[in-house]
Amino acid sequence: MNAAGDSDSALEAKPFHFLVRSPNPLGDACMALPAVRALKRSLPSVRITVCCRENLAPMWEARDEIDDVIPFSKALNPLQVGKLIRSHGQFDGGVLLPNSFRSALELWFGGVRNLVGYNRYQRRIFLKKAVNEPTPTKATQHHVHRYLHLVEAIGASKEPLEELLAIPTAPTAIVAGLSEIHLGVCPGAEYGNAKRYPIERYAEAVEALRKSHPETKIRVSIFGSPAERGIGDELAALLSEPRENRAGETSIADLVSELQTCHLVATNDTGTMHLSAALGVPTVAVFGSTEPAFTAPIGDVHRVIRHQVDCSPCFLRECPIDYRCMLRIKPEVVLHELEALLAPVYSSS
Repeated sequence: MNAAGDSDSALEAKPFHFLVRSPNPLGDACMALPAVRALKRSLPSVRITVCCRENLAPMWEARDEIDDVIPFSKALNPLQVGKLIRSHGQFDGGVLLPNSFRSALELWFGGVRNLVGYNRYQRRIFLKKAVNEPTPTKATQHHVHRYLHLVEAIGASKEPLEELLAIPTAPTAIVAGLSEIHLGVCPGAEYGNAKRYPIERYAEAVEALRKSHPETKIRVSIFGSPAERGIGDELAALLSEPRENRAGETSIADLVSELQTCHLVATNDTGTMHLSAALGVPTVAVFGSTEPAFTAPIGDVHRVIRHQVDCSPCFLRECPIDYRCMLRIKPEVVLHELEALLAPVYSSS
């Protein structure tokens, strides 16, 4: 499909206005970033607007590849979202990163006729180009490759792949001295308890880190959703000062700002994990019931901790047996990975 929409050939590198419908979950939106980067890099003259849930707007607005953002309330129906899209002018084409029928309907009501998306959920009637799902290989099973495959089908190159997946390390993480380290911790996971590393083990790892570096003030910020405020309070009660429970206190805009002040982050498999990684903050990610091969943080600076057992990955929200995949991860393992990420900080002082 080209800019005029008169063929199914690859997009041409000439000025036109393209609409990208973002995934709704924060983690999925972060995993879609390399695809949007590939689209802009391959077609630098394209004006890219992202349509997203309003809570995700700050994340997309912070991206250099994005020219405009159309945020909408979760309460709006597809017709109302379509009217909002129309109010931003005419779009020459669009790509549907979510698989839902609803997202296709939104852009159709928005007058975006040259739509590209996966051929899912009976939405073929809305699509100018219906893309078949890729067959994953061991090298391409991560969810980031689904989004890359979609934009590749309309002419965006995903080569060199290493550049698309490489996230520059946040400046805060590499230039700080020894006097103070800001550590972010995300002990919750809205998906369910099977993705949550025990908070007492997080506390033990953090306190051990402090003990091994008595010359350094390690300030801890606990992040999470409003529903995880109680989890944050429990962790805060196990930690010595300085620590602050920010769970339920931050919008995504606030979270972006606060994560950018962190030198490193320890987290479960959550949207915060993906956002932290996307911001270039070195991240230790603890996996339980889910599969890091599919959803590990993007970038080679990050550390993944996973103890695979006979039932891994189960993808369950609650463990029906003995929580073995998480309980076999000792706090010393988390400490070791935190120390590994701190090494550049100390060497830069």
